[in-house]
Amino acid sequence: MLTDGNPNELLLPIGDPGRSLESSLPVALQVTGFPLPPAMPDAVLLLRLLLSCHPADLHAITDVIRNDVGLTAQLFRLAAVERNGRPTSILNVGDLIVQIGLDRLKSLAAATKLNPLQPQNDAPKAREHFWMHARLTARISEELASETTPMNREAAYVAGLLRHLGALPALLGWEMPEWMPSCTGDLGYQMAKAWQLPVVLADVIRGDDRACTSQQAHFLLRVVNVADERAARWESNGTPMRSAWAWS
Repeated sequence: MLTDGNPNELLLPIGDPGRSLESSLPVALQVTGFPLPPAMPDAVLLLRLLLSCHPADLHAITDVIRNDVGLTAQLFRLAAVERNGRPTSILNVGDLIVQIGLDRLKSLAAATKLNPLQPQNDAPKAREHFWMHARLTARISEELASETTPMNREAAYVAGLLRHLGALPALLGWEMPEWMPSCTGDLGYQMAKAWQLPVVLADVIRGDDRACTSQQAHFLLRVVNVADERAARWESNGTPMRSAWAWS
């Protein structure tokens, strides 16, 4: 999109609809053994609304996707689909959105299932808590990484957001007897591999520092584990999320 003759990085035009998302999936990605992750209803609805605007606000779209576990995982999966099943090495959500394009994002948003919320009188609200904990861990991971290696801030954020991906099957009631019982780290690793997530994220999701395949994965896993513990401590103490952002 051009504004005053110059590219405007905040705005993206919406082109004509392209082919459907699922119709272009390689066979290996159509049958993975794992259902695609759902997303929170408010995030999906807001994403669809933002994608219908002309021009579309890239920053707003990025914020919606990177604040939802399901949408973020599906974005990385879609990036692999666009690369014929090869995981992307890009860990910046905004950069991926630009690379993939809005037509494909519209297909993703339309196909994403909504996370069924539990009844209000059902305590604890495990699904909502999972999403909130993931966002808090991601934010703390981002801040921790910025203190030592600012270039890894976005990578630390998405690593923190997806750290406990392996907890989703039990949380969402997926029936997969071939994987149960299983360590959530190992299960999450298999999910990450099936969805063709970036290798460094798969290593972090696995949670085994001895199995990390790169120095970046070692670093991110250490950062995310500290952030995860800190997030759990704040939650147990009843620290408001707004106060938690000011941890530093």
